[in-house]
Amino acid sequence: MIFLLIFLNFSFPEEEYLLRASKELKIDLRDLCIDKEGFEIYGYGKFRLKIFDNLIFSPIKLPSYMKIISENILNNSDSLWALGIFSFSRIDEGVRRGLIQKPFKNLIDSIDKIDKNEYLNKLLKEIASLNKIEIEDENLLKGLIFILKGIKIFLKEIDDFRKNLKDEDIEKIIDGLEEKGEDALSNCYIEKLIENTDFKIISRIVADLSYFIQKGIEFLKKSDFKESFELNSNYGKIILGKKENNIYNSPPYLLIIEPDGNDEYEIFFKSSLLNILIDFNGNDKYIGRVATGIGGAGILIDFNGNDEYKGEKICIGAGVFGYGVLLDYEGNDKYVCDSYGEGAGLFGVGVLSDLKGNDYYEGFQGIQGFGFVKGYGMIIDKDGNDVYIARDDTVKYPSPQTEKHNVSLSQGMGFGIRADFTDGHSLAGGIGFLIDGNGDDKYFCGVFGQGCGYWMGTGVLMDFNGNDEYKGIWYTQGASAHFAIGSLLDLNGNDKYLTEMNMGIGAGHDFSLGCLVDYKGDDFYDAPNLSLGSGNANGFGIFIDFEGNDEYKTKGGITLGKANIGIKGSLRNHIKCIGIFIDGKGKDRYYEKFARNKKIWRQKEIDFEKNIGIDF
Repeated sequence: MIFLLIFLNFSFPEEEYLLRASKELKIDLRDLCIDKEGFEIYGYGKFRLKIFDNLIFSPIKLPSYMKIISENILNNSDSLWALGIFSFSRIDEGVRRGLIQKPFKNLIDSIDKIDKNEYLNKLLKEIASLNKIEIEDENLLKGLIFILKGIKIFLKEIDDFRKNLKDEDIEKIIDGLEEKGEDALSNCYIEKLIENTDFKIISRIVADLSYFIQKGIEFLKKSDFKESFELNSNYGKIILGKKENNIYNSPPYLLIIEPDGNDEYEIFFKSSLLNILIDFNGNDKYIGRVATGIGGAGILIDFNGNDEYKGEKICIGAGVFGYGVLLDYEGNDKYVCDSYGEGAGLFGVGVLSDLKGNDYYEGFQGIQGFGFVKGYGMIIDKDGNDVYIARDDTVKYPSPQTEKHNVSLSQGMGFGIRADFTDGHSLAGGIGFLIDGNGDDKYFCGVFGQGCGYWMGTGVLMDFNGNDEYKGIWYTQGASAHFAIGSLLDLNGNDKYLTEMNMGIGAGHDFSLGCLVDYKGDDFYDAPNLSLGSGNANGFGIFIDFEGNDEYKTKGGITLGKANIGIKGSLRNHIKCIGIFIDGKGKDRYYEKFARNKKIWRQKEIDFEKNIGIDF
């Protein structure tokens, strides 16, 4: 089965370098990790995810595991059902639907033996109690049957998922997120809702629905779409559009299938069991809460055209106690929102997958691969020269670190709730994932972003190929804070990295793991204090650049492989803190006098501060 990942004792290419570092430090390779006992003494967060526990205490696995995972995702980024199956698995709610038998097998076996119009009308009656319609196009008829069959199964079982999740609960959560963000939510209230919600139900019915939609689309692609209709149902309108420019601005919609034309969609709701949009061609505009699952599922598939997606909060591939997925196959597209979108999962799953084109992504906070508590948020862009912006030009969400910059929580950010200084009900963060395939890309954010984790959250940014530019302010580019994981991996290209103020480019703070690995290219690093493989307050920072003629512009401080336990005279003085900097092949330029080509350096340390810099 795709995406099945078994954690074995592989030998990784990074292990050779880290083994050399461990020998120089005179500690076992397996001890290059966050101290487990110290972590458990100081940290707590309910709903910790299995993959987090696996990697936080075995960081040597992280780069290669994330490469394996990312390659699998990228290779299946056009598969609706694979995206859902993988995403729910990462929040420990996976099901393996289709392993033994595809959900639609019985229908496939019987589709050519039945009266298809009669079967279609039977489905419509069960969903909407509608009058009969007749479809002549055989492929159109088959496509509608498969999609409506999947809808029927989903609607039959979604109530089981919602039985302990009332409409007033959903409205309370959405109102809170829209007005004040995640800080508006009561920790105890969210904790109880998550405990009383069976996420495996929506994981299962989303998988089955995705199978049926994909099979239905196979038939729809063969249709000439000469027929159209608009029907009402208790769950929203069911529309088969015409080949013309259409405007859809009277929700709710259960299903829209649009064959061609430059169309405009306006979708707004606080809670929706199911909404599906399938657009085959045209330069379209999507406004509002598209591809968003709030207490249900929202699915949008756009096959062709230069499209524009615009929303405010909780939109464009977002899931809140639900599943939202946006799959765009081709075109130079523009995605703009304020917060909680472009691949954002909050107590659910949100996915945005764009396969081809030079795309533009913009927002303020909780975007572009954001995973909140019990959440998985993922953005995938397979090909094109792309721009990712978490806006910092206007201060809308000021950061505690620096009020002149925004808290971005973007571009691969796993974020949890820290409550040790409030009600004590801390909740572990989810997983935020950004995967970019080919292209020369630009990434901009404020504070917290670009492969970053906070409070038992896991943030990953993976870029496979291209000459890329990364710019952030604080806690960026493989950085993490407070019992978390942040990692940035760039596989190829001449790249530029800039963290402007503090804590970035492979830095871990307070029992956190921060990791940046660049595999190939002549790279430039403009690094602040706490950077380039630095650990702080019992954290672990890893930096590895495998090859290339690189330049390291530093400004002093804790950098280039250094550890700093911080406050002296406490139990923390007896818990390890690690900083490792490694540069492989190439002729490099260093701004610090102690760092040189073909040299090993150690900076002043106490017993439990383990640090080393190596230039091979």
